Amino acid sequence: MGWLLQVIGTGLVILAIADIYLTVLYPRGDKGIISVPLARGLWHFFRFSAKTIRRQHDRILSYMGPTLLVATVAVWILLLVIGFALICWAALGNEIQMQGQDTPTDFATAIYYSGYSLATLGTGDITPQTNTYRLLMILEAILGFSVFTITLTYLQSVYNQLIQRNVFALSLHHRTGKTADAAVLIARLGSNGSFDSSTRQDLTSMSQNLLNILESNHSYPVMGYFRLQEPYYALARVVFLTMDTVTLIKSALDEESYRSLIYSAAVKGLEESGMQFLAELTELFLPSRALHVKGQSEQIWRSRYYQAVEYLAAQGIATPSNLEAGADLYVSIRRQWNPNIIALAKYMEYDWSAITPSVGQGVD
Repeated sequence: MGWLLQVIGTGLVILAIADIYLTVLYPRGDKGIISVPLARGLWHFFRFSAKTIRRQHDRILSYMGPTLLVATVAVWILLLVIGFALICWAALGNEIQMQGQDTPTDFATAIYYSGYSLATLGTGDITPQTNTYRLLMILEAILGFSVFTITLTYLQSVYNQLIQRNVFALSLHHRTGKTADAAVLIARLGSNGSFDSSTRQDLTSMSQNLLNILESNHSYPVMGYFRLQEPYYALARVVFLTMDTVTLIKSALDEESYRSLIYSAAVKGLEESGMQFLAELTELFLPSRALHVKGQSEQIWRSRYYQAVEYLAAQGIATPSNLEAGADLYVSIRRQWNPNIIALAKYMEYDWSAITPSVGQGVD
C-alpha cells in the first residue's frame, strides 16, 4: 500500500511542476493542465453568482481575476504539499523520525513535515534519518523556494501587463470623448480635414498596443479574466474601437482626398493586427460554444455608417459622394470582425450597448 501512495504522490508532484512550467514559463500559457480548466470553471461560477445577485453583477465579476491568481497558486502549493506528504507518509517512524519521542504516523504529521520542508523553514522537530529522505527533503525545499520565487515574478508580470492594457483602453476612451465612437477618434486625428504623418504614427501605435495585448494574453491567459467594472476597460470595446476605426477610414473617407491614408501601411497594419488579435484571442480564450451567438441586422450597421459619415462631414472631413457604395463596403468589412467581438463581449458578460458608440455619436 505504501508504494502505491508514493506513486500517487509522485504523480501529484509531477502534475504541479508540469502545470507551473506550462502556465508560467512556456510562452503559450493556454496549455496549462490545471490552470486552464480551473480558470474556465471558476469563471462559470462567477458568472452564475453574478446572474444570481444582479445588483452586484459587475462588482462580483471584477473579483474573478485576482481570485483566479490566488486559486491557481494555492492549487500548486497544495499539490506539492500533498504529493510529498504521500511520498513520505510510509517512512514516518522509520526513515523519518521525531526527535526525542515517538513519531506519529498519521497523515496530518506527513502534511506537517511536507509543508515545513516546502516552506524552506528548516528541518524542524521531524528529521530524515536516511540519505534518500534527506535528498528528498532538499529537493522539496528547492522546489518550494523556486515556486515561491516564480510565483512572485509571475504575479508582478501579470499586473505590469494589466496596467499597460488598461492604460491603452483608457487612452482610447478619452480620445473618443468617452463615446466609444471611432468617428470621433478619426475626426480628432484629422482635425480641419487634414491627416498628416502623426495620424499614421498614432495608428501604428494602436497596432503595436493591440499586438502587445495579444502576446500578453498568450503568455498570461489569466489576464483575460480580469473583468473590471468599468466597460471602457473591456477587451471587446478596445478591439471594437480599433476595427471600427479601420473600417470607417476605408469606407467613410473620400478616396480621392485621403488616398495616401486609406492605403497606407499604418491602416493596413492596424487592420491586420486587429484581425489577428480577434482570431487568436478567440481560439485562445473563448470556448467553441461561445461563438454561437445571434447575429445583428446589417441594417443597424448601415445606420451606424450614415451617422458616422454625417459626423465626419460636420467636422470638415471629406466623405464619399456615393454613400450607398460606402455603406456596402462598411458592411462587408464589418461582417468579417463583428461576430467575434459580440461573442467576446457576451462571454465576458458585457451589454453590447456598453461596447458600442454612445447615443448621439452613433448607435449600434
